[in-house]
Amino acid sequence: MATAFAVRSARPGFAVIGVLGILSVFASGYLIHLYFGSTLPAVDAAWHGFLQQHRSAWLEYPSLALNLVGGTIAMALVTVAVMAVFFFLRRRWAAMFIGLSVGVSFLLSTVIKQLVDRQRPADNIVVAASGSFPSGHTTAAAAIVVALALVLARRWVWMLAVVWILAMAFSRTYLFAHWLSDTAAGAVLGVSVALLLWTPVAARLRLRRSP
Repeated sequence: MATAFAVRSARPGFAVIGVLGILSVFASGYLIHLYFGSTLPAVDAAWHGFLQQHRSAWLEYPSLALNLVGGTIAMALVTVAVMAVFFFLRRRWAAMFIGLSVGVSFLLSTVIKQLVDRQRPADNIVVAASGSFPSGHTTAAAAIVVALALVLARRWVWMLAVVWILAMAFSRTYLFAHWLSDTAAGAVLGVSVALLLWTPVAARLRLRRSP
């Protein structure tokens, strides 16, 4: 039933949304690099200032935990584990789709980071060496949970996906590892990659279900 719903839920518009989302992140990075440079968009400055004035251990400790869970090594291990489960369940297309979603989103995030080369907040609480735009943690988090939501096709999975993306995005700004626009771009990028890659996967599943 879940597979049937997943196939029916695929729309040609998903690919269009995915492409437009990816292009919007590239365009946003270009505008930030070209027009802002060392200055900040008003929304980034306002959100950063708000978090500086509202600090709490109740929020910092979970944010630090998400910093570890969403790191490159941890996300790679989680992705491999999820893929292994789907391979065990003989859903190899789902497994490859999830792996590709995370891998492609990570690759695009790395490329954009190098192109934009945006500086992170000076009061960064955690160690982070690469560029600030977009947030790699948020990108990977969005890619894997949206890919899972598309594969499992359950409303509660979509709800958890939204909560997870928002929590990861908030944690990156709370730790001053990223600006707000970095996390927004990361979320858009991860979701867009998953939607774009889902279209051919859903088509493949539809062909397999055809008599």
